[in-house]
Amino acid sequence: MKKQTKALPKQLEEALLAFRHTMTSALVKEAKAQGWSLSHFEIIKYIAEQGNPTMKDIAGHLYITPPSASTLIDTLVAKKLVVRTEEPKDRRTIRITISPTAQKVLASIYKKKNSIFTAMLSKLEQEDKNDLARILTKCISL
Repeated sequence: MKKQTKALPKQLEEALLAFRHTMTSALVKEAKAQGWSLSHFEIIKYIAEQGNPTMKDIAGHLYITPPSASTLIDTLVAKKLVVRTEEPKDRRTIRITISPTAQKVLASIYKKKNSIFTAMLSKLEQEDKNDLARILTKCISL
């Protein structure tokens, strides 16, 4: 049996980064095909996951200032991909929701991502898939 010390962690790191890069590249390619920038895709994805976040929530998620987030949202409003709504109890609070058009595009992008993910995993036997899921779950459980 070969002794593996530092080579294995580096190999795993590179494999995980390559896996992430492959998935991210596929998402970016699909988003760009729809005329979306990566920032727009990230915002729309976040809004879809959160329901109707505030502008402050979006800025925090992207690690940008609220005015910068507002500029990005303005572009998405102009493209009719998101809708701004004032909070009834506090008109200073603006909530953002995605439009039905954006929902359809997002579903298409996720369908493509799932297809790529499935193709990547198709190279593994079922037992290997189960082991991979178990091992990764163990690794991310802090």
